[in-house]
Amino acid sequence: MPKPTPLRHHGNENLFLAVEMSVLSTLAGTPLHVHAEGLRGTGKTTVMRWARDTLPQIARIKGCQFQCDPQTPHCPVHSGLKAATTSFEKENMPMPFVEIGHGAKLGTVLGSIDLSRLTDRSRPEAALLPGAIPMAHRGIILVDEVNRLAETAPEITDVLLSVMGTKPGRVKIEEVGLPACEIDIASSVWAASNPDEDPGPLEDIRKQLADRFDLVVPVQRPSDAAIVERLLSRMPSEGASRMAELAEKALTLGQVTVPPAIVKYMAQLYVQRNVESLRAIEALELSSRLRATLEGRFEVSFDDVLSVIPLVLRHRVEPLTLSEILKDLELRRAAGAQVKPVSDTKDSSSEPPAKDGHAGRLNDPGPDGGSRQKENAATGTKHETPAIQTKAGDRTTPTWLQRLMSKYSSPSPGSGGAGASGRGVAQTPQLSDPKKTPPVSPPDPARRISYVPWEELVVPPEWKENPR
Repeated sequence: MPKPTPLRHHGNENLFLAVEMSVLSTLAGTPLHVHAEGLRGTGKTTVMRWARDTLPQIARIKGCQFQCDPQTPHCPVHSGLKAATTSFEKENMPMPFVEIGHGAKLGTVLGSIDLSRLTDRSRPEAALLPGAIPMAHRGIILVDEVNRLAETAPEITDVLLSVMGTKPGRVKIEEVGLPACEIDIASSVWAASNPDEDPGPLEDIRKQLADRFDLVVPVQRPSDAAIVERLLSRMPSEGASRMAELAEKALTLGQVTVPPAIVKYMAQLYVQRNVESLRAIEALELSSRLRATLEGRFEVSFDDVLSVIPLVLRHRVEPLTLSEILKDLELRRAAGAQVKPVSDTKDSSSEPPAKDGHAGRLNDPGPDGGSRQKENAATGTKHETPAIQTKAGDRTTPTWLQRLMSKYSSPSPGSGGAGASGRGVAQTPQLSDPKKTPPVSPPDPARRISYVPWEELVVPPEWKENPR
């Protein structure tokens, strides 16, 4: 009997989304690796293990231990047979789900000699017995406390690197007296860890393994007492699981397209934000298409990008950089402007002047998302450049950085609100003297920025003044 759905709340809703996207992607033949991070007792592993009892079914060649797809057989027994000319007997089975524990041996994870066939008195023969990973082809591999596994079992970690290195991954099974066997593995790896306990965050232990996770999902405790009451009352969770619908949605994933404007945004984001790994942009593109598929759409929108980009970049860029990216994307979307991460870094002196006499790229934002000032050598006039252009000819919309500076700044004496040229262009605000600023205690206990929900990092000031 399937276990009841864990209670969904604000602290774990992104994990449910990541699980659904990973199952959908795996059904479509492309793994999506998910890593859940959070304090102990927040239900990370509970959600992932619950999914085991709700996974949809797949078709395989009857009796194949390697879960061969009848259309594309890949195992040593069936790979030499043509699916078009061979009539395979098929069977349906739940999507494979295996869990690798910390006491697992390399032979049980990869594969070893099948002792039962070797000791068969009537017909002894040497043959391979597939391990947990080859038997999880087209399914899910769960690793709890993956940060500990990376430190205590480096040989198993190396196997995971091979499984997650490409899509599909590839492993090599070797035993004395038998020819080496290489086999493709199209499995999604799910993992959970508590980065606040020894040995620490996964990216500090095995950075190359951390980068292979497409999504890193922060999981937090419930913040609503009503959720805890429902949990203690064992009330059923709201909302039926969509797992049963994923098999049909997987057939449409290949039809979902990414508009050229979003492709350009992703490419510029990778280059100009100095994202180290190309896997980040590949994961962003795939995750955006998956979310659009779950919503029943055939074209990716910037809402899809905004929804998944915190999970894709959380473990790949610094928190401040991620905050700037999110604020830039959120403000542009809210303003209805065309989304562009950053401008070209070419000097505007090489650009032809615009009709108003300004440089052609005057209103392009700089790499830090803030404003730049262009000084005309002949007149000495300084033009301030907002980071956002909400509509044609509008160069007055302040950036989030300007708003922040103006909030904690005092006007310069004699400025009168006019620019150096008398055109009324505001001067850059001067920060107040910190010695004259009284200290104010924060209203809440300090939290690590990596554990602050991304929604709290991107709320524009006007939303706080006029809440929706």
